[in-house]
Amino acid sequence: MEELIHLLKLNQKDLKKELFKYLKDIDMNPISQDGFLYAEGDIPVMLVAHMDTVLDKPPEKISYSSYNDILFNQTGGLGGDDRCGIYAILYLLRKFKPYVLFTEDEEIGCVGANKAVKALLKPNVKYIIELDRRGFNDCVFYDCGNYDFIDYIESFGFKMDYGSYSDIAILGPSWDIATVNLSCGYYNEHTSDEYIIVNDLMCTIKRVKKMLKSVKRNDIPYYDYQKDNHKYNSYDFFDLSQYDWKKILKYKKDNDGGKNENK
Repeated sequence: MEELIHLLKLNQKDLKKELFKYLKDIDMNPISQDGFLYAEGDIPVMLVAHMDTVLDKPPEKISYSSYNDILFNQTGGLGGDDRCGIYAILYLLRKFKPYVLFTEDEEIGCVGANKAVKALLKPNVKYIIELDRRGFNDCVFYDCGNYDFIDYIESFGFKMDYGSYSDIAILGPSWDIATVNLSCGYYNEHTSDEYIIVNDLMCTIKRVKKMLKSVKRNDIPYYDYQKDNHKYNSYDFFDLSQYDWKKILKYKKDNDGGKNENK
């Protein structure tokens, strides 16, 4: 709890310095460049989160309600988008060493992700997880249409949903690696009513732990990106209230037998 609150109170510049020091202290040999911070691990999965928030300055006072297990700021936003993702990765690094990528300036157009794909070689990982989604159990794939990968992610208790854009929409197609964005416990992001349900964040962390353990056993294949070229794609669904996601997914599967036509 205290570590999460500390992360929420940092600006992007100071956060990057602290993350670099932490990765160095655990012998992950981080690479710090303009736009991103990157380190290779011994588990072939990459975890991604962005270091910026939409706030002009970090919150100074953060409150916690034990009654409903939430963090909130009585005078404005929190920056849980995406400090919850940062916290989740740091928590997982206590026991695991996946590849990690922390990006800058996602909120103004995935600036750091674009710089990362230009500067880095394709990482030797089987898939990429971004922790940058509101809520409890969403998994968002944007235009990644690898249905085997979608089924695999949903097997951990997540449910497919749609979103507009995030770093993995750049990383996945650029590196030809399947990507997913997972819920990490924040709500009402980009508003003064933002809050974090700590238990929801911890539930996602537990599921990602299971994924990392599974990959560490070497029983998970490499998942390629497989762009989804069907009638429905992520950019059609900006107004999420208008659509029945189960019907949309059924439409897509019925029209290609559950497999991407490019596979």
